[in-house]
Amino acid sequence: MLKRKTKSFTQKVGEIPGSLTYTGDKKEDKAAIRLIQYDEEKVYVNEELEYNDIINSIKDDKLNWIHFFTLDQKEAIEKIGGHFDIHELLLEDTLNVEHLPKVEFSENHVFFTLKILGFDGDGNLDQEHVNFILGSNYLISLKEKRGKLFNPVKERILKNIGKVRKRQVDYLFYLLVDSIVDDYYVMLEKLSEKFEKLEDLLIENPGENYINEIHVIKRQVLTIRKYIFVLREEISNLISEEPEQISESNYKYLRDIQDHVNFVYESIETFREDQKSLLELNNSNMNNRMNQVMKTLTIVATIFIPLTFIVGIYGMNFHFMPELNWKWGYFSILGLMAVVTILMIWFMKRKKWL
Repeated sequence: MLKRKTKSFTQKVGEIPGSLTYTGDKKEDKAAIRLIQYDEEKVYVNEELEYNDIINSIKDDKLNWIHFFTLDQKEAIEKIGGHFDIHELLLEDTLNVEHLPKVEFSENHVFFTLKILGFDGDGNLDQEHVNFILGSNYLISLKEKRGKLFNPVKERILKNIGKVRKRQVDYLFYLLVDSIVDDYYVMLEKLSEKFEKLEDLLIENPGENYINEIHVIKRQVLTIRKYIFVLREEISNLISEEPEQISESNYKYLRDIQDHVNFVYESIETFREDQKSLLELNNSNMNNRMNQVMKTLTIVATIFIPLTFIVGIYGMNFHFMPELNWKWGYFSILGLMAVVTILMIWFMKRKKWL
């Protein structure tokens, strides 16, 4: 099942364009922002800051990674967006959790939004809205809820692992997007397990109807496909536009992400075909079950046809009929009926109808 509430679609109806309205679920987490500033030599980390502290701490000679732990921070997003001269329509999209993946370019920024997709412990599809605003020496990431997905990137910065401290902030942008796309592979594995489990159930229990389970997984696949299909197009747009905020040396990394997204999309297309196969298998099982029921009823009816004939003959109530006054007549007729039944069952088994 999907965990998104449909009421979020109507929260922005009638509002002025550019007005900031968070359309997701309210979080109990404390609203806070993290600022990581670094260069090749040093790194500074400030956790759980207020937006005023962030604005006062920005340094032009450092690379600044501003990370919003949650999106339910309307005032902070508005103030920091104003500080960096980010258009209000882009800020509006950051808070609309139903927004499809999108890339948008302005003179000073690259705006990129996509979804974190996965399955929770109950097998429900969990989707999370994530936004990136890339500037000349800063990257703003806005995540719908707290999580550990970006922690490995943070550790690379703190421990100076790899190239992240030697590159510009667009390389950090690549690392964060890549961590989201890599997590899609985990989603694919879990989705594959769901398909395998359902297929085993259909084979092991052909008499059960799993149509509800099949439709649940169908909706999940279609939802994932919707986001991945759009994301594939937007990454292509990001590469083809060649914004000045992304250096030429980093396009090979973005093309690597593009390859991964294409693979995920093709895998989802395969799952769509698998879902159709599961539906056909379930329908076949139900048809076989119905045929078996009809076969059983037909056999029972066929067996009773001659018995009904015999009973009908002796139920005509004519006065002069053989065996009506015979002492063993009743038991003889019962014996005849038993013999006819046995012979018919033997004949059907010989013909392999049973």
